[in-house]
Amino acid sequence: MADLETPAIILNVRDYGEADRLVVFLTPQQGRLTGIAKHAKKSRRRFANCLEPLNRVLFFLSPRRGELEFLQRAELVRSFGALRRDLARLGAASVLAELAGELSAPPEATAEIFATLQEALEQLEGGAPPDSLLPAFLVHLLGLGGYGPRWDSCLECGKPPGSPLFFSIARGGVVCGACSRGAAGPLVALNPGAWKLLSLAQKLPREKLTRLRFPGGQRDQSLTLLKHFLRRHLGRELKSWTFWEKVVGRGIINRTPASSTPGRTD
Repeated sequence: MADLETPAIILNVRDYGEADRLVVFLTPQQGRLTGIAKHAKKSRRRFANCLEPLNRVLFFLSPRRGELEFLQRAELVRSFGALRRDLARLGAASVLAELAGELSAPPEATAEIFATLQEALEQLEGGAPPDSLLPAFLVHLLGLGGYGPRWDSCLECGKPPGSPLFFSIARGGVVCGACSRGAAGPLVALNPGAWKLLSLAQKLPREKLTRLRFPGGQRDQSLTLLKHFLRRHLGRELKSWTFWEKVVGRGIINRTPASSTPGRTD
């Protein structure tokens, strides 16, 4: 009999030896965990149709063996089939799942991070536009994980930011035009509309995030900004971002913004 059962969202699965699989999964209570599913490649009952990335499952765990959880069996709760049939929605879901796993360390935040990822998957399954959902949920997850940028006041003068606006990649916040010349770079130009949308996304409850709509230019600018911010503060680029860029075919996200003044990227 299993000692513990837990809801989980599968983040990654890879073969381990001839018959086993290693599974990385997110839980609402313990954050990101790694478990071993013994003989999963041959099992037709214990893990049938369960061990796929993004699946929402119920795991039954036995006592841990070393650093790995021991996955006794699993029950499929939801596979998000419609999401998987649309590459753009699948790409957005993959980016959000990877980031949720990276941010799941603070114990006080794990339940809300899990719930936010689950909400994103359900919204994408229901047809929510991935171009607007992705930046909104990205910045919301960053706030939950303790990396939330500062949107409400200029990092330099502390006043409500005025146009033109810039975003400091290194410091994680907005800089007003009057302070931008002396601010440490790199600074990314920030459209006032994008600034407002990103600020709202960090504050709104997860259930209301899909109300936000990012027009094309503001969407691309927001995703470019977030890509560079994540790379700086996570120490690497999210692996799933390459897949997202490939399926949406938007070259603007691939380019590092050209520098127009020292310490600034426009």
